[in-house]
Amino acid sequence: MIDGDGVVDVSEYASALRRWWPYIAVAAAVGLVLGAIAGGLQNAQYEAEAIVEVRPLVTNSDDPDLDVNRRVNTATEQAIAGSQRVAERALALIEAGEALGTTDYDGPEIEAAADAILADGTTAEGDEETRAVIEQVEVSTTDDSQIIAITASADSPERAQAIAQSMAHAYLDFRRDEGLAATELARQQLVEREGVLLDELEVLAGDLASADSDGERQALSYRDVSKREELAGIGSRLANISAVSINAGEVLDDADLPDGRSGLPFLAGPLSGLLLGGLAGLAVAFMLDRGDDRFRAASLELADMNLRPMGSVPVGGGFFRLGGDVAIADQNSDAGEAYRRVQGSLLFSLDEADKSLVLVTGTNNPQSTTTVAANMAAAAARSGRRTLLVGADLRRPSLHDRFGLENHRGLSDVLGGAVDMEAALQQAPDIANLRILPAGSPVQQPARLLQSVALGRFLSHVKGDYDLVVVEAPPVLAVADAVDLGRLCEGVVMVVEPGRANRSDVADSVEQLRRVGVDVVGTIVAESSTA
Repeated sequence: MIDGDGVVDVSEYASALRRWWPYIAVAAAVGLVLGAIAGGLQNAQYEAEAIVEVRPLVTNSDDPDLDVNRRVNTATEQAIAGSQRVAERALALIEAGEALGTTDYDGPEIEAAADAILADGTTAEGDEETRAVIEQVEVSTTDDSQIIAITASADSPERAQAIAQSMAHAYLDFRRDEGLAATELARQQLVEREGVLLDELEVLAGDLASADSDGERQALSYRDVSKREELAGIGSRLANISAVSINAGEVLDDADLPDGRSGLPFLAGPLSGLLLGGLAGLAVAFMLDRGDDRFRAASLELADMNLRPMGSVPVGGGFFRLGGDVAIADQNSDAGEAYRRVQGSLLFSLDEADKSLVLVTGTNNPQSTTTVAANMAAAAARSGRRTLLVGADLRRPSLHDRFGLENHRGLSDVLGGAVDMEAALQQAPDIANLRILPAGSPVQQPARLLQSVALGRFLSHVKGDYDLVVVEAPPVLAVADAVDLGRLCEGVVMVVEPGRANRSDVADSVEQLRRVGVDVVGTIVAESSTA
């Protein structure tokens, strides 16, 4: 992971390694064993390679009837070079070479001997060996060039060399024979057409001699001229075919005798198995770690969930004593500085959107939510903003405890019409710009008040009187109060406490809020200690 400063954060990965190292160790051990077995079983063979330059078959001919490819299609040639017909001729060349005691597969004697073997219909090895040769040969090209590499592998260096070399020559023989056959076919077709024209001209001559009128003789004369012109053209094309030069290509590099087996040494098997096993173990470990829903790097993970993290603040441990004691951070302390940074980020977002009414809630821990709401309001007031902090947790009110205030009158009393708002407001000790409206007297049905028209009127009223209104609400997953309150506020800040909430809790809470159109403007990570 990479943080906002561009620094790689390896703590998450290190945590995953510590948590799941037994899986990684077992996978690496299994890979080592399997790699050793594979290394012992591998059948390293000898490899030889012949390089062939493929050329267009026809040169010195422009005859349109000559059905011979003038361009080289490397994909087609690659398939031909590894085909059964080429393999059959290669085996015939090898057999002929062994009989003649030569490996010069390009000589006229060995080619004639190979032709005789193929004419018999069988080779000494047979069809099974032909299929084996095809499996031993790999044909490749480079960047659509006209260069073909024929690589053969075998148990002996001599056999590998013989297969590669014979396949190269057999492939060129195949191309040459195909070119010759095509030119012969074109020549035969032209000769046949020439004979037909001569017969037609002989008939025309008789028709001209017996013509009764000048018009008939003129029409027959035109036909006679046309056919004689076609006959002359055939003669020219036959001469052109006679000038055809078949150029199948040439072997650029003969296959050398391999001086050693190909393949990896024995140790490569265990080492590769160890590496692959370790990587597989790491993959499993990180998959298991990703399946673990707990927060580990909360700010980074919240950003990945498209929730804007505003920062981290302390809410407990050695700094705050939650309960009945005052829990407002000193302005000059590290905790106070943390809350100042967070409220600065929040106020920037609110000012940019011309908003001033924000709800603070969490997932499932009301104590952290209350502490964050109280300290954010205090930080905003200390920066000069006229701030109102409203305690809207009517079920388990504790906001007044953070400031050491009483809770005799508050929001429930104002909404119920028992007291005037100004009578219920209290001044925060030592924070001039902060006024507090506690939750107030206990009520039997808090939802009735939180869904009332009176609450909407109240919030609209105080929004016009203060620079910032912070509403503290109970956790989203505990009751529906935060959702009801969120509809009436201009934005919601989610307090996320990694020790108590996981990613699914946060996602569920945000989904509930967004489902009713609430704007989640950001998140605050609540740390349980100052460390």
